[in-house]
Amino acid sequence: MIHLLLIAALTLAGCYSSGNADIKKQEMVAKVQIGKSTKEDVRRLFGDPNQISRQSSEVVNPVDTTKMITLVEYWSYIHGNARADAKSYIPFVGGLVGGSSYDSEVLRVGYDAKGVVQHVSSESAKGENRGMLNPQ
Repeated sequence: MIHLLLIAALTLAGCYSSGNADIKKQEMVAKVQIGKSTKEDVRRLFGDPNQISRQSSEVVNPVDTTKMITLVEYWSYIHGNARADAKSYIPFVGGLVGGSSYDSEVLRVGYDAKGVVQHVSSESAKGENRGMLNPQ
Protein backbone atom coordinates (compact mmCIF):
# COMPACT_ATOMS: atom_id res chain seq x y z
CA MET A 1 0.00 0.00 0.00
CA ILE A 2 2.77 2.40 0.92
CA HIS A 3 4.61 1.83 -2.34
CA LEU A 4 1.43 2.53 -4.33
CA LEU A 5 1.04 5.89 -2.57
CA LEU A 6 4.69 6.61 -3.30
CA ILE A 7 4.15 5.80 -6.98
CA ALA A 8 1.09 8.07 -7.16
CA ALA A 9 3.04 10.96 -5.66
CA LEU A 10 6.01 10.35 -7.95
CA THR A 11 3.77 10.27 -11.01
CA LEU A 12 2.57 13.79 -10.33
CA ALA A 13 6.17 15.02 -10.26
CA GLY A 14 7.01 14.01 -13.87
CA CYS A 15 10.04 11.76 -13.90
CA TYR A 16 11.20 10.83 -10.45
CA SER A 17 13.01 8.17 -8.45
CA SER A 18 12.88 7.80 -4.69
CA GLY A 19 13.96 5.39 -2.00
CA ASN A 20 16.87 2.99 -1.68
CA ALA A 21 18.08 1.81 -5.11
CA ASP A 22 20.42 -0.74 -3.47
CA ILE A 23 17.48 -3.06 -2.78
CA LYS A 24 17.28 -3.69 -6.54
CA LYS A 25 20.85 -5.08 -6.56
CA GLN A 26 20.74 -8.84 -5.99
CA GLU A 27 24.39 -8.90 -4.87
CA MET A 28 23.50 -6.49 -2.04
CA VAL A 29 20.38 -8.42 -0.97
CA ALA A 30 22.38 -11.68 -1.05
CA LYS A 31 24.64 -10.28 1.69
CA VAL A 32 21.71 -10.52 4.12
CA GLN A 33 22.14 -14.02 5.55
CA ILE A 34 19.27 -15.76 7.31
CA GLY A 35 20.29 -16.89 10.79
CA LYS A 36 23.51 -14.84 10.74
CA SER A 37 22.93 -11.19 9.80
CA THR A 38 21.78 -8.77 12.50
CA LYS A 39 19.88 -5.49 12.46
CA GLU A 40 23.19 -3.61 12.43
CA ASP A 41 24.45 -5.64 9.46
CA VAL A 42 21.31 -4.77 7.50
CA ARG A 43 21.52 -1.12 8.56
CA ARG A 44 25.13 -0.99 7.28
CA LEU A 45 24.02 -2.38 3.92
CA PHE A 46 20.83 -0.37 3.33
CA GLY A 47 20.66 2.38 5.97
CA ASP A 48 17.58 3.12 8.04
CA PRO A 49 14.41 1.35 6.87
CA ASN A 50 11.47 3.23 5.36
CA GLN A 51 9.10 1.40 7.68
CA ILE A 52 9.36 -0.68 10.85
CA SER A 53 6.51 -2.89 12.01
CA ARG A 54 6.45 -4.82 15.24
CA GLN A 55 4.26 -7.87 15.29
CA SER A 56 4.54 -11.47 16.30
CA SER A 57 4.35 -14.00 13.49
CA GLU A 58 5.74 -17.46 12.93
CA VAL A 59 7.72 -18.72 9.94
CA VAL A 60 9.29 -22.06 9.18
CA ASN A 61 12.82 -22.41 10.56
CA PRO A 62 15.10 -22.44 7.48
CA VAL A 63 17.60 -24.74 9.26
CA ASP A 64 15.07 -27.22 10.69
CA THR A 65 11.84 -27.15 8.66
CA THR A 66 10.00 -29.15 11.34
CA LYS A 67 10.21 -26.15 13.70
CA MET A 68 8.88 -22.61 13.65
CA ILE A 69 10.59 -19.31 14.49
CA THR A 70 8.76 -16.32 15.96
CA LEU A 71 9.49 -13.03 14.23
CA VAL A 72 8.90 -9.87 16.24
CA GLU A 73 9.97 -7.07 13.90
CA TYR A 74 10.01 -6.37 10.16
CA TRP A 75 11.99 -3.68 8.37
CA SER A 76 10.81 -2.54 4.94
CA TYR A 77 12.89 -0.76 2.33
CA ILE A 78 11.17 0.84 -0.67
CA HIS A 79 12.37 2.10 -4.05
CA GLY A 80 10.14 3.57 -6.74
CA ASN A 81 10.41 5.17 -10.18
CA ALA A 82 7.76 7.07 -12.09
CA ARG A 83 7.95 8.54 -15.59
CA ALA A 84 5.40 10.75 -17.29
CA ASP A 85 5.19 10.46 -21.07
CA ALA A 86 5.60 13.54 -23.26
CA LYS A 87 1.85 13.97 -23.90
CA SER A 88 1.34 14.63 -20.18
CA TYR A 89 3.03 18.02 -20.56
CA ILE A 90 0.62 19.36 -23.19
CA PRO A 91 -1.13 22.37 -21.61
CA PHE A 92 -4.80 21.89 -20.67
CA VAL A 93 -5.18 18.37 -22.17
CA GLY A 94 -2.09 16.61 -20.77
CA GLY A 95 -4.09 14.86 -18.07
CA LEU A 96 -6.53 13.53 -20.64
CA VAL A 97 -4.15 12.30 -23.34
CA GLY A 98 -0.95 11.66 -21.38
CA GLY A 99 0.02 8.95 -18.99
CA SER A 100 2.83 7.58 -16.90
CA SER A 101 4.62 4.37 -16.10
CA TYR A 102 5.97 3.22 -12.77
CA ASP A 103 7.88 0.48 -11.07
CA SER A 104 8.51 -0.19 -7.42
CA GLU A 105 10.46 -2.62 -5.29
CA VAL A 106 9.96 -3.50 -1.61
CA LEU A 107 12.43 -5.48 0.50
CA ARG A 108 11.19 -6.88 3.84
CA VAL A 109 13.52 -8.28 6.47
CA GLY A 110 12.14 -10.15 9.50
CA TYR A 111 13.98 -10.42 12.81
CA ASP A 112 13.64 -12.70 15.82
CA ALA A 113 13.68 -11.45 19.43
CA LYS A 114 17.51 -11.40 19.40
CA GLY A 115 17.62 -9.11 16.34
CA VAL A 116 18.86 -11.82 13.97
CA VAL A 117 17.48 -12.05 10.41
CA GLN A 118 15.15 -15.02 10.00
CA HIS A 119 13.17 -13.98 6.92
CA VAL A 120 13.85 -12.00 3.73
CA SER A 121 11.28 -11.30 1.01
CA SER A 122 10.82 -8.87 -1.82
CA GLU A 123 8.08 -7.81 -4.17
CA SER A 124 7.96 -5.64 -7.23
CA ALA A 125 5.26 -3.93 -9.20
CA LYS A 126 5.15 -2.34 -12.65
CA GLY A 127 2.36 -0.63 -14.44
CA GLU A 128 0.99 2.24 -16.43
CA ASN A 129 -1.53 4.97 -15.78
CA ARG A 130 -3.26 6.30 -18.89
CA GLY A 131 -5.20 9.48 -19.45
CA MET A 132 -8.94 9.26 -20.03
CA LEU A 133 -8.58 9.76 -23.80
CA ASN A 134 -5.57 7.44 -24.11
CA PRO A 135 -6.93 4.00 -23.08
CA GLN A 136 -4.59 1.64 -25.04
